[in-house]
Amino acid sequence: MDKQTHIIKTAQKLFSQFGLKKVTTDDIAREARISKTTLYKFYRNKEDVFQDVVELETNQMIARITESVDAQDSVESKLKAFLNAKISSIHNLINFYRVTHDSWNEHWPFISEIHDRFLNEEKRILLAILTEGNRSGELAIDNAVLHAHILAISLKSIEFPWAVPDNHVSISTIVNLIIDTFLNGVRKRV
Repeated sequence: MDKQTHIIKTAQKLFSQFGLKKVTTDDIAREARISKTTLYKFYRNKEDVFQDVVELETNQMIARITESVDAQDSVESKLKAFLNAKISSIHNLINFYRVTHDSWNEHWPFISEIHDRFLNEEKRILLAILTEGNRSGELAIDNAVLHAHILAISLKSIEFPWAVPDNHVSISTIVNLIIDTFLNGVRKRV
C-alpha cells in the first residue's frame, strides 16, 4: 500500500471513531506512523484528508452497488440487488453519512458536491436498469430518465435510521416491499 493510501485508510478509521472535529493532523500522522512532514507532502490539512476519505467511501459504495446489479439478470432482481447493496453498505460508510452530517455546514460545498455525484451515479445505475427493462419487455416506462430520478430520490430515505421501522422488520422485507411497490404499485387490480 502506498503512503497516501495508508494515510487515507488510517484517517478513515480515526474519523469514524472520533469524528472530523476531534481528529487532528497530529493524530493522523501518529496513527499512520509517519511524520507530519510526510502527511503535508500529500495534504494541506485534515479537511483535505477527509475529502479523500469520503471520496474513497463513495467510490466503494458505487462499486459495490454496480457489482451487485451486474450479477443479476432481471429488472426485479437488479433493483433488489441495488437496494440490498446500498443498505448493507451504509453502515460501513460512517464518514460519508455520520461525519458529513455532523460537519455539513463547515464543509457544505464539498459535501454537497460528493452527495450530488453519488446521487447522479445512483440515477445512472437505475436508468440503465430501467432502460434494459424497457428493452427486454419487463417494463413499459415512457420516461425512464424521470423514473430513475424519482426512484433514486425516493430510495434516499433508507439512508436515514429513522426511515427504517424498528419493529424487527427485516431489511430484505423492506427491500422487497419497496421494489414490489415500484414495479406493481398499490392500486387495486380489477
